[in-house]
Amino acid sequence: MATDALVTVQASVTKTSTFNGAAVSLPTGTPRRGLFVRVIYSAATNASGSNSCTFSLDVSPDSGSNWYSHTSGAEKVVNLSTTAQSGEIWLPLETSDSEFRLTMTEAGAGSTPTITYKGDLVIGRPA
Repeated sequence: MATDALVTVQASVTKTSTFNGAAVSLPTGTPRRGLFVRVIYSAATNASGSNSCTFSLDVSPDSGSNWYSHTSGAEKVVNLSTTAQSGEIWLPLETSDSEFRLTMTEAGAGSTPTITYKGDLVIGRPA
């Protein structure tokens, strides 16, 4: 597995609500297999109540005019608590569309959810 140091999907960012990252261009789409977006998160906390963060990939066939859900990380939800958490999530990327973006969706009724994360384009399967 190798990280493409030239393609950062999302620079390190701290968010407290749903966030759509910037578009990343793919000149010819992706190879049949082998591309992943690795999301590394830290400082994932919640002051009280119940909140969660879910990462997903969206794709655009028309240079960002319309976005469609491509890869859901629903099975890898980060359930927030008062204890800070960290980890990584792998999202497969296989598309013929010209652009994709990383989205973080925050949900729940707790107070002060926060998460710091970044995303990298990775060639090869996760170990």
